[in-house]
Amino acid sequence: MNARLTEPGAPPRGVARKWRALPSARRSVFSSLNLLATAALIGVLFIMVNFVASRRYARWDWTRARITDMSDQTRQTLLGLREPVSAIVFYQPSHRLYELVGDLLREYARVNPKLDVEFVDPEQDLARAQQLVGEFQIDVNSAEALNLVIFKSGDRHKYLSDTDLADYDTSTAGLGGEPRVKTFKGEAAFTAAIHGVTQDEQPLLWSTTGHGEKALDSEETQGLTGLRQTLEQQNMKVETVTLLERTEIPAEVKLLLIAGPTHQFAEQELALLEAYVQRGGRLLALIDPLADANLSTLLRRWGIALGADIVVDPERQLPFVSAANLFVTDYTEHPIVRKMKTLMTLFPLARSVRPHEPPPQGVTVEPLAVTSDKGWGETQTSNQQFQFNDGEDLPGPVSIAVAAERGASAEPPAPATRMVVIGDSEFVVNAQLTNVGNRDFFLGALYWLTEQEQRIGIGPKPVESIKLNLTSGQLTGLFWLSFLTMPLCCGLVGAAVWWRRRQ
Repeated sequence: MNARLTEPGAPPRGVARKWRALPSARRSVFSSLNLLATAALIGVLFIMVNFVASRRYARWDWTRARITDMSDQTRQTLLGLREPVSAIVFYQPSHRLYELVGDLLREYARVNPKLDVEFVDPEQDLARAQQLVGEFQIDVNSAEALNLVIFKSGDRHKYLSDTDLADYDTSTAGLGGEPRVKTFKGEAAFTAAIHGVTQDEQPLLWSTTGHGEKALDSEETQGLTGLRQTLEQQNMKVETVTLLERTEIPAEVKLLLIAGPTHQFAEQELALLEAYVQRGGRLLALIDPLADANLSTLLRRWGIALGADIVVDPERQLPFVSAANLFVTDYTEHPIVRKMKTLMTLFPLARSVRPHEPPPQGVTVEPLAVTSDKGWGETQTSNQQFQFNDGEDLPGPVSIAVAAERGASAEPPAPATRMVVIGDSEFVVNAQLTNVGNRDFFLGALYWLTEQEQRIGIGPKPVESIKLNLTSGQLTGLFWLSFLTMPLCCGLVGAAVWWRRRQ
């Protein structure tokens, strides 16, 4: 019995015979229909793939600064949203922050669709722009009226201006150039704004006055308007008060700030402070050296010792300045500073602040930032040249900031108390707040004191400006490479392929 085999992949003989028997016109129609059906199926498949990809995709930020790479704290905030939040980018597309703002907010919306992002061009969409101006009472005469990001949830809203989102390098502004974006603070500002419009209440902060404290409304270099703006960005309600005019510090005060006093607190004020912290108050004290504010006894009862010294560190000395100008890179594992390992904090003039031995019962006191082993606490504060004197000076490493905590207890009844004391206030003045890790250090203390540890570690990100400077000869070479050499090479390759096929 003979078997007739066909080549692999060839159609059955009967099918091939019938196909050849068809008239050529009908074969052409069937071929065209087959081609159209194949094209239609490929088109449908292309549409389906793009539809799925538009809703199920992943993005990676490969830039060095990781501008759009969000922290775990921000992701937790977004995933915890229980009500819709609107983000309105009221920006001109030509603005230098437009792309940075848009990319980051799109990442926010990708994490949680409850965040709706709307882009409004105030020059092109005049009707929508006028509606926003009326709804949010935007001052159209202000310089930043056309460049805002507005967050809204329910009847609460908050808007962020250009300066809230970036720090600028103005060194080139005087030479006819525009200020350069030095750091982008979008993530910290956006996350704080979302907290602000979704929180049910606005925490109240009191800042003391009457003892030479630095003023929160002063725009001078030694003022604290930048700090006040930072506090308000964190949804804090800030009030400046004189304790002598008060009979008590009410329970709704979530945090008490003492910023650089130069004169002593009265006994009546000290009694108010003691009563406040005893019933669970939160205290943030920035106490400069060379000033006696009469707070040492109160702080010692909470396990904190203020040194009558100036902390110097030749190992961490900045060029051309005194060794008393500290930059600190050594931190402990406390939650306030645990994520600051790659940042340094500048303290223009600091005193030692360390745990007092023995610590009070039930109170835990931990250092936050310390000098190197070569640093010390100089007790001869009037000397211009510093030299360590064994037995008189405090040997290093020297602590310049501490955090104290007393947990809640039932016997005896006592609420939880938290306190942070830093031996310098100038690191948060207008001239210093944006330097390296200064703002991060302050915000870490603020978040820990207000029990928002999940927000610690969201800092500004540097924006790199890469320039390629070419000489005229290099530009000429680049021109010929692009417009002559590369096309000629492609032509030669094509000619070689043609010649080989001909052979």
